[in-house]
Amino acid sequence: MDIIKKIDAEISAPKKTKKPIHLTLTKKEDGSYRSLLPFKIESGEYILNSSSIKDKAVVLEYEDGVIRIELDSEEEQINAFLSKDENAILKAIKGVISNDNFCHEPSFIVGPPGTGKTKVITKILEKTVENNLRVLVVSPTNKAVENVFERIDLEALDLILGDVVVSITTDHKDIQQLSPENLKLKKLQPIEDEIQILEETKQDALKQKRDYQPKLRSLELEQESNHTALSNIKRDIEAKKHTLKSVKSILSDLDFRIKVLTGNEMLRSVASAIMGRKLTELDSEKKAEELRKKEVEKEILTLDQKALETESTTSTTKKSVDTVMKEFGELNKLIQMIDKQLQELKKKREQLKKNDVFATAKIVGATLFGAALNQKIQQGNFDIVIVDEVSMAILPLLITASQALNDRQIDFACANDSSLYDAQNKAVALALKSKFVLVGDPKQLQPIAKTWDLKQSVFSFYGIEEMFKGNAVKNTVLLDINFRNHPHITSLSSKLFYGGMLKSGKEDSATKSLYIRKSTSKMVHSNGSFINHGNMKIVVEQVTKALERGRRSIGIITPYKKQAALIDEALSPLKKEYPDADIQAGTVHVFQGKEAEIIIYDLTFSPSEKSDYIPPAYDGDIASDTAKLLNVAMTRAESFFIVVGDVEGILNLKNRGLVLKDWVFEINELK
Repeated sequence: MDIIKKIDAEISAPKKTKKPIHLTLTKKEDGSYRSLLPFKIESGEYILNSSSIKDKAVVLEYEDGVIRIELDSEEEQINAFLSKDENAILKAIKGVISNDNFCHEPSFIVGPPGTGKTKVITKILEKTVENNLRVLVVSPTNKAVENVFERIDLEALDLILGDVVVSITTDHKDIQQLSPENLKLKKLQPIEDEIQILEETKQDALKQKRDYQPKLRSLELEQESNHTALSNIKRDIEAKKHTLKSVKSILSDLDFRIKVLTGNEMLRSVASAIMGRKLTELDSEKKAEELRKKEVEKEILTLDQKALETESTTSTTKKSVDTVMKEFGELNKLIQMIDKQLQELKKKREQLKKNDVFATAKIVGATLFGAALNQKIQQGNFDIVIVDEVSMAILPLLITASQALNDRQIDFACANDSSLYDAQNKAVALALKSKFVLVGDPKQLQPIAKTWDLKQSVFSFYGIEEMFKGNAVKNTVLLDINFRNHPHITSLSSKLFYGGMLKSGKEDSATKSLYIRKSTSKMVHSNGSFINHGNMKIVVEQVTKALERGRRSIGIITPYKKQAALIDEALSPLKKEYPDADIQAGTVHVFQGKEAEIIIYDLTFSPSEKSDYIPPAYDGDIASDTAKLLNVAMTRAESFFIVVGDVEGILNLKNRGLVLKDWVFEINELK
């Protein structure tokens, strides 16, 4: 396939580049780098380049004005540049392509507009979940991925948090909840709650410790004072007891002296008067010592009582100190336990932040760019890869998508589902016995690229359009019943673009669905594009009439952005007057994958009598991009399709083989 050569040719093709935007990325607690961005970007649209990124350019994740990226770096801040250079994106894709071919041969589900291809995809997903298979769903556009996942009933499939991951840019709130960031946040939230509760409990415990410290110090001082007082009292008691002992000894001596004197007959006979005075003196001393003895004994009793009271106070204080110390110790144990638990929780939190949500998901959704440049998706080891809107996918992206597949064989019977018609059941069965399923329509818009090689769709590469010529094409199922469009629209689309192979699933209401509003107004150049004021006025008139008749879903398609802008501005008063109406004007690329009750197609082009010039948008045959543009435009209409323009001028064109002329002719012929 020489896919590298195709990429190199595209890289070398001339194209406009935009000046890079300088950013400063700041490292966050989870290890990712983030920066505010003043404008919205699409996933895969911008590439980050920096001297700190040595391997290759990487794609950013964007949400709510903040860009986020995972980088293996120790730097707190990184200077980087955002680039919208297509070459950078292609080089990044080139860097991840490991081989030149699809890892598995693709199968094709050809789903023209309104034939239920999204229903088939969701049914495939149901079957993969039932059989414990892992599937990756990708598409060139965020909108196509969103369309698939907004139809998945997670509860009905018994899928839990993390089973479905959708990495796209979307305003759909339910799908936003399935983003890798939100899923990680949901898994982290219970841990964050527990961490918060424990940290607050720890702070309360630390505060209690702080509050206990002055109380404990006061009790310790009181205890110390009581010990000192008791010690002093005991010392005083010992001193008093020593004094009492001394008094008793003096009394004993006095008693002995008195006894000796009173027992001395000789002294009593010869010196009775003097001995009487001496005995009186000794008796006086004895009485004084006895009085002193009583006083000391009383003091000892008082000190003993004081000692008992002090011991009681000391005991009470000690119990208070022991209680506070016990509570203090329990707080320390609590804090240690909390610290240990916090450490484990924070470790678990970091592990969860690093966990690869894509590795365990049963269903993953992403854009092709996002999947190609996301290493975790590339290493996802999926059982099935489904690519929707594959007509718009460039081959290198499809090759990278196929590399996300494993080599496990799928082998199980798939019973028919009564909610699907025959072709849809065949499509589901084909997908489930295949591994690489490409879903889309060869008659829809092709990839946007500069070189022919990369403009070539995978349908063209495999010759899938041969089926519309009645030729058999292997590994391909055509969804052949259109449920969206009015039968007349389906019939014309089938006749011109699908070899008559499409059938209508709608009952013919016998109302006309295809209209022409003729105009002879000439288109004029406008800054590299074209506008047509006369056509614009007719379009506004048609929208006004539709609104007055109660229609509220109206799309206006034109090949030229300037004409779409002109019409959109002219419709502003009507949009304000009918705020409940969904009115949109744009090019066909804006409307691919969408539908409206009424589609008004403004040709804008009006042939000139003096020139045979045909704009590139219309200069093509049934196999050209022009045919795809007209088919997409017409099949956006559910009920009514109105063509505005110089129909007569187009029918009078002398050029043969113009699909535009055949298309206008067929519509004009319908009555």
